Amino acid sequence: MKPWALFSHSVGMLVRNFGDMLRVFLVPTLLIVALFATFLRMTGLWEILQWGAVTQLPENSGLSGPLFLVIVLSLLVGMWSVVAWHRFVLLEETPQGWLPRLEGSRVMAYFGRSVQIALVLICLMIPVLLVVLLLTTMLSGAGPAALQLINLPIAIFITYLVLRLSVILPAAALGADMGLRAAWNYTGNAFGDLLGLAAIMVAAQYAAQFIAESLAASPTLAAGVSILVSAALALLNISLLTTLYGHYVEGRPV
Repeated sequence: MKPWALFSHSVGMLVRNFGDMLRVFLVPTLLIVALFATFLRMTGLWEILQWGAVTQLPENSGLSGPLFLVIVLSLLVGMWSVVAWHRFVLLEETPQGWLPRLEGSRVMAYFGRSVQIALVLICLMIPVLLVVLLLTTMLSGAGPAALQLINLPIAIFITYLVLRLSVILPAAALGADMGLRAAWNYTGNAFGDLLGLAAIMVAAQYAAQFIAESLAASPTLAAGVSILVSAALALLNISLLTTLYGHYVEGRPV
């Protein structure tokens, strides 16, 4: 079963290379945490969060600009480690020490391709969201179970689209010349494989959400588990993109 083979190969790649994974992701992740912690302390939001109050930023607070800057910097730092991981697996660039090699041009290319995918998905999802809105209105009296039946296939469909397009991201990390059309063509014969993989990924996300909600009675424990599960899912998604590029673009076995 190809979808499960792709999924298990991606998980195994993380497990087999656990030490190298830490060298690639640990320091950039700590830098991201430090960025947000510094922002929260400098703006006084740290004390508000300690009270357990989560509110929207006031329009005249002047914090929207700095927050946006922190988010962009965090994304770039995160992509630094993601690019290093793709290059470690696909080019065998073994990390030296605890600071992954910085490929600035590749990080910026990765960022640009990510924005490109996001814009394309927004355009593709507009008609889908209109249909969902119509169905939701029609089934509004049918209860939450009926609405969930709508959300599930939509989530699988969106994930499928992301998988089809996202092989350009490892290509950007490697410096390969690949556009969205080429990415779509490389995965053109993998409809069933990627649809099944999308279903597995959505199921994993639902399972993670269920675990977090089951621990709601203990907010501290729930927050800790939620962070760990989110980190694990993020690493899995990165590993999946590497696997898809290696398999469908480079022809590697799984």
